[in-house]
Amino acid sequence: MATYQEQIAQWRAQRAQQQINDRLEQIRSEYREVQRERDQAIAENDLETAAFRDDDCKQLEDEWRQYNPPQPQVHPQWSEWMRRNASFIEREGQRGVKAVTEALGYMQRPRNPNPNSNDPRYNGMGMTPQQVFTKQGLDKLEDLLELHGSQFYGVRYDKNEKVLTPNAAAKMSGLTADQYNRASQEIGAQERFSWQKNGGKN
Repeated sequence: MATYQEQIAQWRAQRAQQQINDRLEQIRSEYREVQRERDQAIAENDLETAAFRDDDCKQLEDEWRQYNPPQPQVHPQWSEWMRRNASFIEREGQRGVKAVTEALGYMQRPRNPNPNSNDPRYNGMGMTPQQVFTKQGLDKLEDLLELHGSQFYGVRYDKNEKVLTPNAAAKMSGLTADQYNRASQEIGAQERFSWQKNGGKN
């Protein structure tokens, strides 16, 4: 059971979140009104009033962004890599996340100009993020995890545990990609996948 201090902290956090939600609703309402006034002033050729109202719009937009900062976009190749390697992340937990993070850091760290040092903390592969998030770059990440995961991070990475891509599964089944996808959609519609049974508890 939570201590008194923890209950107070939770209550304060809930109040703060409610205050933010209330302010966001006010911003929405104020913005609609100010935007309407700006657009009306423009239509009436009252450009001075329109400029004031547009400044108000910008101020409200800035305040909105403080409460709702834009979310960084996840690279599609990275999303696919994470999906296919979910069993590794689930099995290894935080150690697995740390291993992946540090391997990515090594890949993007500049090469060490000192030829006398092989210490991976001070040298790297000199790859850019654009190079890392390609098929070849992510294959290199898998090689690093497979070869050095147990030595440096205490994790076991095995490429053979990856989830198959639909094209690879189609090839193994002897079907074309279209045939495989149609069959997969039909099985999904019938809720025959294991993850669809028992409320997803398998």
